[in-house]
Amino acid sequence: MEMSPLRLGVVGLNFGCTVCRDLLANPNLSVRLTKVCDLDAARARAGSEEFAVPCAPSLEVLLDDPEVDAIGLYTGPCGRADLVRRIVRAGKDVMTTKPFELDADAALAVLREAGELGRVVHLNSPGPRPLGEAAIVKEWVDSGAIGRPTVAQANTWCYYGRTPADGTWYDDPLRCPVAPVFRIGIYALNMLLAVFHDPLTVQVTRSRVETQRPTPDNASLTVGFGDGGIVNILSSFVVGSEPDRYRGGVTIGGAQGRIYIGTGPRRRDAGPQADLVLSTDDRLEFRTVNQHSGDYDWEFFAQRVRGEVDKDVTAPEEIALGIRVVNAMSQSEQTGATVRVV
Repeated sequence: MEMSPLRLGVVGLNFGCTVCRDLLANPNLSVRLTKVCDLDAARARAGSEEFAVPCAPSLEVLLDDPEVDAIGLYTGPCGRADLVRRIVRAGKDVMTTKPFELDADAALAVLREAGELGRVVHLNSPGPRPLGEAAIVKEWVDSGAIGRPTVAQANTWCYYGRTPADGTWYDDPLRCPVAPVFRIGIYALNMLLAVFHDPLTVQVTRSRVETQRPTPDNASLTVGFGDGGIVNILSSFVVGSEPDRYRGGVTIGGAQGRIYIGTGPRRRDAGPQADLVLSTDDRLEFRTVNQHSGDYDWEFFAQRVRGEVDKDVTAPEEIALGIRVVNAMSQSEQTGATVRVV
């Protein structure tokens, strides 16, 4: 018997519009956009017209709506744990986005409560399970192919030009710490936190070049780990090349070899390319991926909401740990000092 699609109400249409468009572009998904909601009434009406679905005047109305099975929550990261709590206590499940929260304790508490209530809360990063390149990296690292990972270098870039300040959380260094890493480098950070363990210290370097926001355009984050491992993430809003927009690259090194992820340029006219390479003294392996670690895992979300799968997923403690690294990152940006992760 074919199951009906999971009916989703999307809250927060600043970024949520992108998610709505992606859902409508993939009509075979097990999730269907049903309603939209935004505090800005004009934005809500515009979204309703564009996506041809009703708009709800408030989150409370969506939570009381029997035609909405789950909520896609795309508000800013500050206080999102409180919104998730309201949703799960109302008996609905949640798909939300990175960055999840800025309060690690609040995030941990609400994720644990959701589990106790039997509700599903998924993020796109860190996702509920390794996806795309993250799954292949886990396979190679767990097999011991490169030995113990000791260093990693990641980069992510895009070109925003002279983007003006608009008064949103993107402009606030406290709500958007180390902006390039927090907004686009965080995918690599979350993936690498699953490879390297016990983050101890954080150091930030940043600069402003071209955009008109008060937050930085370039940023470098270095994380030191308890076993001596070091990870560096370099992110920028002022690097062009549309075919490579947001693509970035990662190199992970260990005593027995290296893993390369998307480190070469991608031409517009290129055919299939190897997205991942494993290189050791006696082995050279290429893999391609059709999904990426920051994608929304809609099918798995629908399966878990329906109780069709019962698998281990990313633990609340792992999600909270990533937020603790972000908190240390924020302190390092403000002070210029190396900060311990607590």
